[in-house]
Amino acid sequence: MKEKKKTINQWMVQIPPIPITLVNGESENIDEYMEIITKLRKAKYQVEVAESLKEYCTDLIQEIKYRFNIATSEIVRLASEIMLNDSENKDKLETILNRSANLQGYCNDVVYTLRSEIENENLCSKKFSIQKLVKNAVRRLEDIAKEKDIKINYNFQYKMKDIVIGNSDHLQAILSQLIGSVIRFNHSCQVIITVHLFTVKNYIKSDNILQFRIHDTGSGISKEKLGDIKAKLADFELVRDYPLMLESGLWFVNYLVNQLNGEMEIESEKDKFATITCNIPVQLF
Repeated sequence: MKEKKKTINQWMVQIPPIPITLVNGESENIDEYMEIITKLRKAKYQVEVAESLKEYCTDLIQEIKYRFNIATSEIVRLASEIMLNDSENKDKLETILNRSANLQGYCNDVVYTLRSEIENENLCSKKFSIQKLVKNAVRRLEDIAKEKDIKINYNFQYKMKDIVIGNSDHLQAILSQLIGSVIRFNHSCQVIITVHLFTVKNYIKSDNILQFRIHDTGSGISKEKLGDIKAKLADFELVRDYPLMLESGLWFVNYLVNQLNGEMEIESEKDKFATITCNIPVQLF
């Protein structure tokens, strides 16, 4: 089945010619006009750079997905062949196959989210089950967590409404990234995911907030390093000079949370704990 080609918005910046009156020096606003022209030229250059970067990122994402698909397909093929001749290790091979399928699903989620963002595609809100969202995110990474002696538990607010309307694709990517980061950087610890749904009232309107709190008893972050992360979190130019944030996925999570008009908070103490709280507006169904 052929994929439908998606239309990507193309931005155009038109720089008008300099009026004859300005060339002849008959206007006192020539300096102001030239300043506008300079800004327009700069904007045009920035748009060209952005379009080039978008094209590069789109190709890169496609390459990542392609190579990941090849790798997981080869894993499945080899494991299936070995399983036919090695009944003693059947359980281990089944674990490998399940993990490969979970990783493939995780990769698809991330690729889909990134591609949609790059193509400036507004993902529509839809109704979804909060409990199903959380349980799916945990299920995909549970086997890897067990190997590192990491226990994942989740708690839902008592009598919390389960079906809401929101961007479940972004929320799935946020949860998967945060849980995956804890597993990657820790051993022998506990992870507790707490979910709340509450209403915040102000003078204009009332917002329904879906809160995810991911708490782990792992290695934590030092006070100094945590201060640096918070200071640099919103600025990608600075983030590039601070690899820990890119490696842990914090910048990507913060970006997605901001896209949903939400907020993210980080608390941590070295060698004791780390807690990341995401508050994201949703609609009740």
